[in-house]
Amino acid sequence: MEIEMGRPPVPTHLKRDKRLVVMLTDLENELLAKAAKDAGAASLSDWVRELLLEAAAKGRGSSA
Repeated sequence: MEIEMGRPPVPTHLKRDKRLVVMLTDLENELLAKAAKDAGAASLSDWVRELLLEAAAKGRGSSA
């Protein structure tokens, strides 16, 4: 009998394999990390992703 170890694979449609690099100062990174923590986000990356996607969605609705 084979024992499975580790997490199950992420479904293809949910995989995140693209990166967006944003250069920050130490102070900017600390400010964003604190804001993400205060918002209850699981990670800074999750918090930033959610904010950017919300902003993009709003921008699409208001463009002429």
